[in-house]
Amino acid sequence: MSGIHVRLGVDGVKGCPVAAMSGDFEVESVVTDRQAASGGGAVVGEVTVKRPPEELSIPDAADVVFSDGSRSVLRFEAEGEHCPCGRVPDHGCPVRDIDVVGGRAADRETASGDAGGGTVVVSFLVSEMETVRRIISDLQARCDSVRIHRLMRSDPDDSGSLLLVDRSAFTDRQYEVLRTAHEMGYFERPKAANSADVASALGITASTFTEHLAATQSKLLDQILSV
Repeated sequence: MSGIHVRLGVDGVKGCPVAAMSGDFEVESVVTDRQAASGGGAVVGEVTVKRPPEELSIPDAADVVFSDGSRSVLRFEAEGEHCPCGRVPDHGCPVRDIDVVGGRAADRETASGDAGGGTVVVSFLVSEMETVRRIISDLQARCDSVRIHRLMRSDPDDSGSLLLVDRSAFTDRQYEVLRTAHEMGYFERPKAANSADVASALGITASTFTEHLAATQSKLLDQILSV
C-alpha cells in the first residue's frame, strides 16, 4: 500500500501560540500532542527557545517549564481551532513533525504585507491526494497562505518518488520568478532572501513579485493536487 508524505508551510497563522512566539524570539524546536481524531481536544505543546527566562516576554498562554541558563522550554495549550497542529489531526492525520521557519517580526512578512511570526511547517502522512486537498483548503480558510514544501509518494518497494509537474504550464516570466526565488533562498529555512530582495533582483516591485509567485503557486497546486 502506497502513501504520501506531505510537508506544508503555513503563513499568517491566527491564534497559534508558536507562530506568535516566533515573532519575538528564535524558536529552536517544537513538539505538540493531540489525539488524531475529529474534534479531538486541545493542543498541548512545548517550544524550546534560545533565551534564558529573564530575557523572555512570556505569552499569557505559555509557562516556562525548564531552563538551563541559555535555553528555555515553554509549555502551552491551545484550542487548535486555527493552528495547523490542531487542524491536521482533525482530518485523521497525526502531525509527525512541526517547526517554525524564520520568525522575528522584523524579518518576516505575512501575505497581507504586515510583519508577523514565522512560517509554521507541518509534516504528516496521507493515503490519498483527496485528503491533502481537504487539509490545504481547511488551512487556507484560516491562514494567510499555505505552501507545499514537499510531496513524496511511497512505492510498494519502500522507495520514495517525488510527484512531478509540467514545466510548460508556466509562462517564461512565471518560471523566472519561481526559479529566482528558489535560487536566492526565498523558500529556505530560514529565508536567505525576502520578497523585496527577490523583486529587486528581478527588476520588479514586491507586489508584482507576489502576484507572479501566487499565480505560479496556483498552477503548481492545480497540477500536484490533481494527481
